[in-house]
Order: sequence, then structure tokens, then C-alpha cells
Amino acid sequence: MKISVKRFLLYFFAISSCILIIFPIFWVILSSFKTMYQIFKIPPEIIFTPTLDNYRRLFFGGQLMQAFFNSLAVSAINVPLSLLLAIPAAYALSRLNNAVSRNVGFWILSVRMAPAFAVIIPFFLIMYYLRLIDTIYAVAITYLTFNIPFSTWLLKVTFDELPRELEEAALIDGATKTQALIRVILPNAAPMIAAVSILAFILSWNEFLFAFILTSRDARTVPVLITALSGTHKLDWPIMCAISTVSLIPAFIFITFVQRYLIKGLTLGAVK
Repeated sequence: MKISVKRFLLYFFAISSCILIIFPIFWVILSSFKTMYQIFKIPPEIIFTPTLDNYRRLFFGGQLMQAFFNSLAVSAINVPLSLLLAIPAAYALSRLNNAVSRNVGFWILSVRMAPAFAVIIPFFLIMYYLRLIDTIYAVAITYLTFNIPFSTWLLKVTFDELPRELEEAALIDGATKTQALIRVILPNAAPMIAAVSILAFILSWNEFLFAFILTSRDARTVPVLITALSGTHKLDWPIMCAISTVSLIPAFIFITFVQRYLIKGLTLGAVK
């Protein structure tokens, strides 16, 4: 009897959690095919005549595609560069297991933990003097300063968990440290590398504050565009639901391709 009760509670909380997560997304997607009148109709309509006017206004208004491209460009810059810089840094911190490396590791982590409001003004001044305001480079560089420490720390923990015997065997066979890293360490750390790439992509895609401060019109990203479309006195809810739906697509596609690595990567080293 106790087992059945536990199983019932497990399924109950699992289903409730799924509903709480999925229902808002479902409602936004559903509302993107409604008119303003249908959205505010009481009681809400589940079965209705859908309209594509919101997407037509969005795609042919000339604003979405530019913001969409900017977000993709910033994310595409951040994911490979974060991995390219974080992997050797994490490997060095993992193998140089001394007081200096530990202090450097905590310093790197503290950069990621710094409040955004504490560094936004220095970043703005730097980009202003470099004449990079309202460019995707300003946004991408700023995101890198937060994604690299985050990626480095996650990968360092992963490298710490990998058996040293694998690397030592490669070194005995005549491989260099670099060859051991590329041919032995990285293939075994592939799940976490995939998980880190997903997290870096999502953080870059969803970030709002820095993009809002460092861009005006030409380089603004999708989150900034959503705010711009909110208006001063009236919210165009159908358009906002449509752009929110469109903004889900790249992250969904990216996660779909590497989802089999995600859970394995995030739980790597959790069980001895």
C-alpha cells in the first residue's frame, strides 16, 4: 500500500509540474493565433477560428527578422567561443591542483556571480569609446564575459571527475598533453560540453538587460524587440504572443539535436 501511495504522489507531482511548465507555453502559442477580442473574451475560447494576421504583421513589418538575426548571430558567436576559451582554461585549472589554481577558479566564478547592474555602466563606457554601441559585437563580447566563467567552472568539475588513468595511459603511449585532451578527455566529456553549449545558447538568446542598454535599433535582439513592441499605453498581446512563439523555435531546435547529451551531462559525476 505504501508503494502505491508513493507512486501516486510521484505521478501526481510529475504531472502537476508538467502542467505548470507546459500550460503557459501552450497558452501563448494558442493566443498567437487569436485576435485581441478573442484573447480577452470571457470565458476563454479553446476552439476558435485561428488567424495568421499576427504572424503576417510580424514578419512583413520588417522588425522581427533583423532582431531574429541579431539574436542568432550573438548566440552563434557565444557558443563556440565560450567552448574554445573555457575548455583549455577548465583543463588547466583541473590539472594544476594547487592553491593558485583554486584561487583563480574562484575568481573566475565570482565574475559570473557579479550583479549585472554593477558592471553595466563600465561595459557601456568601454563599448562607447570603442564605437561599438548598437552593434552585435558589443552584445556578444559582453555575453562572453559571463558565459566563459560559467562554462569554465562546469567543465572544470567535469574534468575533475574523469579518471586520471585515461589521460596517463595516453601519455604513456606517447601522446602529448594537447593530444590527450583532444583525443581522450574531450570525447569522455562530450555530454557536459553539449550541456554547456545549450546553456550558453539559452543564456545568450534570452538575455535582456545588456542588450537593452547596449543597443538601440540596428542590433537589438528578440527580447528587446518584445519590450519595444509593448507600447506606451496599450499592449498588443497578439503580436507579443506571436513573437514569443517564434522566439521559442531556435532554442527548441538546438535542444532537440543535443537533448540526449543534456541530462547525462548535467548529472555527470552526481553518482559515484
